[in-house]
Amino acid sequence: METIRPAHPTTMGNVQPSSEVTAKWELGVSLILYNWDVLTEAVNNLWGGEDSSGKRDWLAGAIVEMFVGRPETDEYDIEETLLQVMGDEFSVCLEDDSSWVVARQIIVLRREIMDGNFSTVDKLHARFLARPGNPPASMFKEVVDESGSSSSEEGEGDEEMGDAPSAAPSEPRQPRQPLEPTIDEEGFELVRKRGSRRR
Repeated sequence: METIRPAHPTTMGNVQPSSEVTAKWELGVSLILYNWDVLTEAVNNLWGGEDSSGKRDWLAGAIVEMFVGRPETDEYDIEETLLQVMGDEFSVCLEDDSSWVVARQIIVLRREIMDGNFSTVDKLHARFLARPGNPPASMFKEVVDESGSSSSEEGEGDEEMGDAPSAAPSEPRQPRQPLEPTIDEEGFELVRKRGSRRR
C-alpha cells in the first residue's frame, strides 16, 4: 500500500506560510507526481530499482525545496528537473510534453495555495483516496484542515472534479523506453541534445 510522504517544511518566497499552507503545498506536489502516468509506470515497473517509490517521494521533496532558495523557480526549471530525474534515475527519455504539463500544473497549484485556495489540492487528494488500494483518509489527517474539507470532497460528482488539473494527458500514453543509440555510416554514435523550451 502506497503512502504519500510530504517533503520537509519549507518557506514560500519571503513569507513564512502557515503549517496548513505548507502541508497542502507539499501534498499537492506529491499528488501531481502520483498522477503522472509515465512516472507511475516507471515506479510500478521498478525502472529506478527497488527504491523506485522512494525516488518519486524524493523528487517531490526536491521540487518543493527548489522554491526555498530560489522563490522565482518557474515551470522551465521544474521541467528541466523532471527530465533529468526521469533520465538519470529511471532511464526514461521522454518524447512527449507530459513533463511540461506536470511542471505547469505545479506552478499553477503553488499560486493557488499561496492565495489560500485549497480547492484543487483537496480535489486531487479526494480523488487519490477514492482509488482502490490507496491508503485510508485517516493516514492523511495531518494535512486536512479541521473542517475536513478534503474528505468531504470525495462525494462530489465527476463534473466538479473536472476542474482539478490532471498531470496525465486525456488519453494515457505508454511510457517510452530510452532510445537506442544511433550509429552513422562511419560507425560513430550520434549524440542527441536534450531540447529546452527556454528562449
